[in-house]
Amino acid sequence: MVELPKFVVTDTRDLPPPEAWRYGEIPGFEILSNASDKATTRLIDDFSMFKQALGYVWPVPNRASVPTALIVCGRGGKFDAFVPAGKTSAEGVLASIFLKDRDQTAIVIDLEASTLNISGGDTTDDAATGTDSTQIAVDHNKQLYREYVHYLLSKSEPRTPAWFEEGMAQIIMAMKFDSTSIVFGKLEDPNTISAAAGMIQQLNAAATADDPDADLLPGAPVEDRDFNAALQHKALVPLDKFFAVQHDSPEALNPLGNNRWAKQAYAFVHLCLYGEGGRFQKGFAQFLVRSAKEPVTEAMFKECFGMTYKSMLLQLRGYIDVSSYKSIEFSVKKGQKIPQPPGLVLREATPAEVGRIKGGALELAGHKEQAHTELIAPYVRGERDPRLLAALGLDEHAAGHDDRARKFLEAAVAAKVGWPRAYLELARFRYADALAQPAAPDQRFSPAQSDAVVDLLMAARSQPPSLPEVYELIADTWVRSATPPGRDRVGLVVEGARLFPGHLKLVYQAAALCAQAGVVDVAHRLADYGLEVAPDATSKAHFQELKAGLPPLPPSEKSPAGSAAPKS
Repeated sequence: MVELPKFVVTDTRDLPPPEAWRYGEIPGFEILSNASDKATTRLIDDFSMFKQALGYVWPVPNRASVPTALIVCGRGGKFDAFVPAGKTSAEGVLASIFLKDRDQTAIVIDLEASTLNISGGDTTDDAATGTDSTQIAVDHNKQLYREYVHYLLSKSEPRTPAWFEEGMAQIIMAMKFDSTSIVFGKLEDPNTISAAAGMIQQLNAAATADDPDADLLPGAPVEDRDFNAALQHKALVPLDKFFAVQHDSPEALNPLGNNRWAKQAYAFVHLCLYGEGGRFQKGFAQFLVRSAKEPVTEAMFKECFGMTYKSMLLQLRGYIDVSSYKSIEFSVKKGQKIPQPPGLVLREATPAEVGRIKGGALELAGHKEQAHTELIAPYVRGERDPRLLAALGLDEHAAGHDDRARKFLEAAVAAKVGWPRAYLELARFRYADALAQPAAPDQRFSPAQSDAVVDLLMAARSQPPSLPEVYELIADTWVRSATPPGRDRVGLVVEGARLFPGHLKLVYQAAALCAQAGVVDVAHRLADYGLEVAPDATSKAHFQELKAGLPPLPPSEKSPAGSAAPKS
């Protein structure tokens, strides 16, 4: 039995009134929507088909993870609550938001907004084109595509640069697909205008033909255009400033509205992947890998592309004006179709689901007080869903209320909640207990203390996503255990080193435990790998000391040169 914390509400204003939301699921996503069922189903069914089509032309591995929250705001101005702390929707043009931390993600779509205001719009050609450049039309389907691409790429270790994520998102937003064909990377004709703008253009031309002073119809909102239209006659961002934009920079957070940086990212990535007969592809691949690991400089850029920033800007300017490229076109076999995913089924969301999903997204957006209020309201009203308890435990732990956090986590774990972070944080509490009062001689953990920690971590390991901290804590526990692991168990830590080779502490621990368990060949390989990739002299010295203390390998087991990558 776990005695859960008690909360006393002294003022009804402390709790938000219950809200009516609809709930549904598709693979990898939990949907929470306050739009109509018809509008929500139309959006999500199109998104499911988009995901299916994208897998044919861009098969990015979609690693298993805790389901992403997809919140569809359709009425009541709910979208603004999720704008990241310190920012407002008025500061930029926002119709969608992608939120992320270590193992949780959320996408929020403003289905209520059909048009958005653009500050500083260029109205020079509005009368001639029948448009209103101070407003932009929102394509909600494409905004969801864009955030999904950011979601996929954000899982990279290390994370790819902001300009690459946005460039790929812009390319994929423009993908055309139906049940029999997919066109990827194709650009629009920059001279086209929307049907609404064309009609207004004709009507205004007819009105002014007889009376030059006639009142003109207001123009149609502009559309989000491909780079070859959006960057016509516009100066490009200098490449030193372009590459310096980070994921949380204003340019990256507000890409809608023909944002110069976002469209230049589109142009640069499109040129390097599809343009000019593929002559930039090799240099681009090198540059992408290096820019994810080291600061971008013009010298590094020149090593990859063989040209200066100025030369590349000139190349990019020419590509925008006249785009020579080869798109990807995929057609299914005659008589076949791309399978249609199952349709979305919606039901009334429970208070626990509303509180957990909204609270989690608000937490990701930096609104901690509002997040806590959303989470605690259904709990005070009697909800005891295990995932809600886990969310409350993690929220209380983040706020420093560890006594309450531990009770929530114990209850969630006892109910076998599917959330590895809950098991990890509870294991950390038990590890701290053992560290404070080790039960074995020489300040070591007793078998019972070690098992109390490791059993939780094994449960976390069995659930997606894989977390490097799980393996690190297993290693920390075994290093302090009075009964260290034998050959049959040490492979667990080696598994972690294989999954997360960039975590050198884990690689070091795995090598040390392998040596202790007598798995000398693996210990040598791990130590060699650490020496190869250590980023500084201090780290290298630790691996050198470890390597020097290992038993020598028999001649038949000595690793050949260059085979230092972690292997079990």
